[in-house]
Amino acid sequence: MTDLIQESPATGRQRMPRAFWALWTGSLLNRLGYLIQPFLALFLSGRWHLSPGTVGLVLASFGAGAVVSQPLGGWLADRWGGRRTLVAGLLATAATAMTIPWAGTLPTLVGAVVLYGLAVDLYRPALAALVVATVTGEQRARAFGLIFWAVNLGSAVAGLAGGVMAERGFVLLFAADAATCVIFALVAVRLLPPDRRAGARDGGRGGAGPVSDALLWAVTGTFLVFAVLLVQAYVTMPLIMLDQGLPATAYGLVIAVNPIVILVVQPVLVGRLAGWPRMPVYAGSLAVTGVGFGLLAAARDVPVYVLAVLIWTVGEIGVATVGPTLVTEIAKPGSEGRYSGLFGMAYGASSLVGPLVGAAVLDAAGPTTLWVVCAAAGVAAAAAAFALRGAVARRTAAARPG
Repeated sequence: MTDLIQESPATGRQRMPRAFWALWTGSLLNRLGYLIQPFLALFLSGRWHLSPGTVGLVLASFGAGAVVSQPLGGWLADRWGGRRTLVAGLLATAATAMTIPWAGTLPTLVGAVVLYGLAVDLYRPALAALVVATVTGEQRARAFGLIFWAVNLGSAVAGLAGGVMAERGFVLLFAADAATCVIFALVAVRLLPPDRRAGARDGGRGGAGPVSDALLWAVTGTFLVFAVLLVQAYVTMPLIMLDQGLPATAYGLVIAVNPIVILVVQPVLVGRLAGWPRMPVYAGSLAVTGVGFGLLAAARDVPVYVLAVLIWTVGEIGVATVGPTLVTEIAKPGSEGRYSGLFGMAYGASSLVGPLVGAAVLDAAGPTTLWVVCAAAGVAAAAAAFALRGAVARRTAAARPG
């Protein structure tokens, strides 16, 4: 299978290590079960008959756990080992996922969602640290791009299948998600080399570590805005579509456009942008993301939703390809897991902030205002990121040998 992958336009001609392809394959298989988060809002509003405000509160409880998930995963990856953390995180995700559909009361449901949020992203910093450990510096941007591409191949299938499965019964979504987590864990145990001795140290550039790195926090702040925008695609957008009379299958079709566009556009777009300075690409991608969400203000039927998703997906490609690579490049040696974990904490924070803010604006001012606010936030984050370009350039230049 890897030979076929290496010949595809998405991968280019460079050969990657066998361990990388294990990570790539596991990521693809795991993402085929990416069904809970995209359809959780529909599960809460459909099966539980919760109001938009209550849906936002329950989803925010997921974010409360997810805020801790990636920093904890990064800490474990640097000290316990990448493979151990990856496997433990995936198994914990599978176990907690299956508690949600069996919750009998609202407090029990909230507790189950919090535990799922705590477990769901433990593996992500470990995955990033394993990429750094197995792929040379020159290939890392391509490696992260390949994993992003695989993730979206799986998400494309999951988005289409999830809408059909949701119509038949939400329990199927949770079972499929848990099963793919277990499969990825088995792939990791079988194909990844054992962890080396734990006990990573900050090195190279000195300092107290990622927690005190102002540049990391500044870049992470812009990424948080981006992540909050993406949350709206899974929280407020499906609720708005349902209110407009569109069925769950329409939402499944629309959200599947995102990974499909990534599969088609990313190989071409990333190749064209490869020679451009990273921070301007990152900033421009944030702006495009905001504009795409702003276009949702005009959406009343599926074609306009598809167009809006297409636009913000182009922005997502730029952010998702440059962001993880950038963070590992500014990280102190031996602390890539913690840097990736703190950066990825924006995903958890967005799962906490995004539902609360999105639902509040939607309830108070309606969908048009919500999407206009999203557009303004994306442009503001782009301006802030562009202002950081000098500091990032100095950090990455200092890190280069010689």
